[in-house]
Amino acid sequence: MRLVTALPMLAVAYGCTPDAGRPDRTMGAYLELLAAEDARPTTARDGLSVLLRGLGAESEFLRRASVRALGRLESPGLAHAIVPVLDDPVPSVRAEAANALAQAVHRGEGRPVLGPLLERARVERDPATRAALARALGRLHVEPPDRGRIVDALRALASTGDNLAPSTTLVGVALGFESLVRRSPGSGLSASAARLLADLSLYDLRDTLRSEDAPRIRRLAISALAAARRLDYALIERALRDPDPGVRMTAVRHLDVVVPGARVELIRRALADGWMYTRVEAVRHIARLPRTDLLCGYLDAVVSQDPTDAGRILAIEALGDPCPDPATPVRTLVDVAGTLTDGGGRGWQVATNALVSLARIAPDSAAPRLRTVAGHPNPFVRAYGARAAARLGDRTTMRSLAQDPDPNVRVAALSPLFEAEGHAIDELLLAQLAQDDPQLLMVAADLLAGSPSEARTAAAVLDAFERISAARRETWRDARRSLLARVAEAGDSALAPRLRPFLRDYDAVVAQDVSRTLEAWTGRPHTADPGPLPRLDLPTAAHLGEMERASIVLRMVGGSSIVIELFPYLATTNAFRFMRLAREGYFDGLTFHRWAPGFVIQGGSPGANEYQGAAAYTRDEVGLQPHWRGTVGISTRGRDTGDGQIFINLVDNVRLDHDYTVIGRVREGMDVVDAVLAGAVIERAEVVVGG
Repeated sequence: MRLVTALPMLAVAYGCTPDAGRPDRTMGAYLELLAAEDARPTTARDGLSVLLRGLGAESEFLRRASVRALGRLESPGLAHAIVPVLDDPVPSVRAEAANALAQAVHRGEGRPVLGPLLERARVERDPATRAALARALGRLHVEPPDRGRIVDALRALASTGDNLAPSTTLVGVALGFESLVRRSPGSGLSASAARLLADLSLYDLRDTLRSEDAPRIRRLAISALAAARRLDYALIERALRDPDPGVRMTAVRHLDVVVPGARVELIRRALADGWMYTRVEAVRHIARLPRTDLLCGYLDAVVSQDPTDAGRILAIEALGDPCPDPATPVRTLVDVAGTLTDGGGRGWQVATNALVSLARIAPDSAAPRLRTVAGHPNPFVRAYGARAAARLGDRTTMRSLAQDPDPNVRVAALSPLFEAEGHAIDELLLAQLAQDDPQLLMVAADLLAGSPSEARTAAAVLDAFERISAARRETWRDARRSLLARVAEAGDSALAPRLRPFLRDYDAVVAQDVSRTLEAWTGRPHTADPGPLPRLDLPTAAHLGEMERASIVLRMVGGSSIVIELFPYLATTNAFRFMRLAREGYFDGLTFHRWAPGFVIQGGSPGANEYQGAAAYTRDEVGLQPHWRGTVGISTRGRDTGDGQIFINLVDNVRLDHDYTVIGRVREGMDVVDAVLAGAVIERAEVVVGG
């Protein structure tokens, strides 16, 4: 069945096969479950009974979906309904129940579910379910005595008799330790647990099967040891010789545990590493250290010799901090800044970063080049021009760019200009309120805080609030709340008649803000009574079948492609919207606006910024799929605020697990992903079914 490939974590790792004939016998029930989950029910009347009834379904597929959905509601009060599922006869259902229990208490106290998870861990024998239990235990928020119990349980799960557990289990154990220690750095790890993690940091170095489990275990063990402050020079030095590039990169991330005198040789080795992200982490580490001639020489060598733009850009940024002998870095930055062309093609990222660094260490060399950057046809370049102008204290250029046609350029100019001139630029800030870009409106509204022109500010921001509210876009929540905060601060009860209709706003969060504002103005309670917008259409059975066979191909300007395989039964609504938007041409011509080397690239915003996406929010669909390198996630700004933007994990980012939805993975084109820089353009997105 196609479900085996669509659900590798469930169908392969748990050793089960989907129910024979599942699409015919259970698809209708699954779609009913999906609708109930998407409604975020709290009572039997609004769909909770559908999810609870699904726990007793004959189909293991439906039981998995039901218990996963209950966990996603993040309601501790539902733990009692999930606990019995820990005894389900099917291992994959038990694994989902373990994860659902932890998700139910994800934002609160974990102790209410600790006992059932510990008891199940004591008797569980299935390797993948033991892994899920380890992960669930490791991410509970508990006090120190209970952390000790969890550490003991993780140690027990790591072995079967006198031997280490299978690698499937050890991945979960390592994830559990990493999460536990990350939440409470420097505490909660016994000496025996530290020895276990030290052993796992060397796990299966002679792995001839080249499975993904072994290096992941080593990476996670090193991260956990570092967070527990149990990593030492010997382990780091050994990790830098690891055959897996991710292990080497992880070791370099934690060079700060090594005494300063011993770091230089390790940095030199890391800069010679064959993997770009190992070199990136080495440059980042240098950037945190006091400058010496040797370290500045390393940075200069990276700028001139590194084969990737990522390493060069970070080294250029680091050269913005003065070196003992500035002559060589200045010459280097002048040369690189001079490579900027008038076109909008690749290469501007390196040149503009050089200008910004040059503006800090050699203003006289940077100033003559600013006009070219500030007038460049590429708005990304002009935004860097605003940063350079801020470094140079060039208020004239900042003021000009604060009126740029592109909202992102305005954003880059306004904050430093306000820092220089304060409320003297209020007229300029008020002028921004005529725009409809949500990020620009947020910045303008926030900078207007404390404006001496209270009445005028209140009227202007309320005008902007009313105007963009009429668009009825859920994903403009942040901008609307910033505007409303200024209304509340600068306005008074004379504006109450204009604000009262928003007690019935389509966004419950905004309606509550309005309620609090009116109460503060009038001294009387005002009850919010929101009227939510209709939810997005859910997929049909035909859509689900299509998603199982579909790939989303991002054709990049320049001719390269990124092929994304969807996970339709792990993140059904988000995967469906991604496919639908791609088919509608939504992503065509948009960019990857965010570039965070060694972390993620993010794109798919019509405004090329964090705050503009598709109109409606989607619900989170978090689960057991970790954020491994190459997985594709959905951008959010809080729970259940999927905005249609995607991000691609450049490395393993397990700290994102259980908070951000994974909709698929890059099946082909990770080399293209690694080469993406800010501003890379998606020429078009295609849905390819079959093949």
